[in-house]
Amino acid sequence: MNERYRLPFVAAVAVAVSAVVVAAVIGLGSTGSSTKSPDSTRSPSTAPTATAIPTPTPTDPRSTPEGATRAFYAAFAKAWKTDDPSLVEPYVTSKESSAYLTVAGYLGGAQGVNRASIITIERLDNMTSRVAGDTATVDFYYTEGGYDINPSTGAALESPTVLAPAHMTATLKRVNGLWLMDSYVGHS
Repeated sequence: MNERYRLPFVAAVAVAVSAVVVAAVIGLGSTGSSTKSPDSTRSPSTAPTATAIPTPTPTDPRSTPEGATRAFYAAFAKAWKTDDPSLVEPYVTSKESSAYLTVAGYLGGAQGVNRASIITIERLDNMTSRVAGDTATVDFYYTEGGYDINPSTGAALESPTVLAPAHMTATLKRVNGLWLMDSYVGHS
């Protein structure tokens, strides 16, 4: 692949992965809900425990769709350095989500050609979000810059490059009170 087009390709792949993750979160967030009649009773053995559901805190970036989107991309930027997709797991709906699979696919490809990347610039600008129940859509412009390295030695394989901003749409799902990336797509 031409070096000039590698970073835009990576950004597009990242967007596609985010879109899939958001869709998965939305699907998982809508399952398992139930209603109980007011006159029904619950035995003590079936009462939920306080530790069963994580409670988002105001400082947890996953407490808002925008914060969760930024946290996902920050984790993805760290993952590029080591080609380790597990770094995005806390920010995606599942390992089967489009977002996770896109990250894992891109990083696996980089690892296959003995390359990793250092991200030096990462901006998510003009964020807007729409929430419908347990699904959120976040639109933004993503700008990234950096350079490829040899993962074994850390030696730079190219000069730093900054890509043009890419219009992205991320889909997130609320799972146990936290917003998680299900999928993302880039727009031309």
